[in-house]
Amino acid sequence: MDQAVLEPVRASNPDEVFQRAQDLIKDQKHEAALPVLEEAVALAPENGSYRIVLAYYLFRFGEIARAMAHLDTAITQADDPSSILELKAKLMGDWHTHMPAFFQGAHAPERQVYMSAAMHAAHSPGETFELLEIGSFAGASLITWPNTVEKLLNVDCRVDCIDPWGDFGADFYPDTMTVALENNRAFQVFRHNMSRCHERLEVTAHRGTSRTILPSLQERRFDMIYIDGSHHYADVRFDITACTPLLKTGGIICGDDLELQVGACDRRFVMEHKESDLVQDPRSGVWFHPGVSLAVGECLGEVSTFRGFWAMRKSGDGFEKLSLKDATGIFPRHWPEKFHGQIYRHFEKLDEIARMI
Repeated sequence: MDQAVLEPVRASNPDEVFQRAQDLIKDQKHEAALPVLEEAVALAPENGSYRIVLAYYLFRFGEIARAMAHLDTAITQADDPSSILELKAKLMGDWHTHMPAFFQGAHAPERQVYMSAAMHAAHSPGETFELLEIGSFAGASLITWPNTVEKLLNVDCRVDCIDPWGDFGADFYPDTMTVALENNRAFQVFRHNMSRCHERLEVTAHRGTSRTILPSLQERRFDMIYIDGSHHYADVRFDITACTPLLKTGGIICGDDLELQVGACDRRFVMEHKESDLVQDPRSGVWFHPGVSLAVGECLGEVSTFRGFWAMRKSGDGFEKLSLKDATGIFPRHWPEKFHGQIYRHFEKLDEIARMI
């Protein structure tokens, strides 16, 4: 009986695998290149060049710890590790803004200017600034807050950040954000950006939902509360209601994603979709967050709005509208350059803030 001739399985050529990863990168398929780069490193673990490229793309996609581990291995393998040490210092010393879905609200990057201007408007000279943020995701605002502290306030600042970071409730998010939460990348990037904050800014991360964390916080503590968590009506209403006693008199409560105030919407449509995320208003054709519109309207009435960013100042017996005409905003240079012209053009047409630096 003839026996079949079995050819030995030939190992993949690591150079060919690495070239395949390079081709994917050239085609802008960066995340698809990750497992191919990992395969190249597995085939040639002594090749520092492969490992450095893998570390760079791991960092870009929020795998901070794994990126550092590969860089450290490459350093131990290199005859002259100086260039690798320089790359490691540059990567780990910069803000992380690369991860998909990192820049929320990309259709309105001007909001970061308004966020900094509201912080300036809420500031009392000489006092430690207390800020509460609900919904932190990967820490994009952790670039805006310390930048404002450093350039405008010149005081110590404490920021309390509340987010489940995927422990539960990730189904509230769009797909790209859900993936980043479930694989823990969003929290890794948040922690990295947290480590880059200005020395005068102290950040406390509360990993849980606002329903769990808010009741444990001190009343009348915060100068500003920024709400950008779940957009479902019941959650937004809870956040506003629970945050009101936590805010100092004269403090500012604000949030994101108020594209339409409830009075400008089709009321029946809003009620039917109040637990939806983003839908199109049949009256105006505007895409909006009905849960935010309804909850803000019921809790605060008509509010001050700035390109989807909403804000009110707490007075003795309620809330009053907020003007930013005496406040300064910080230009968000961490945003990609393609947005810079849009931001400048937006504020050239308006006199809503005193100036932008």
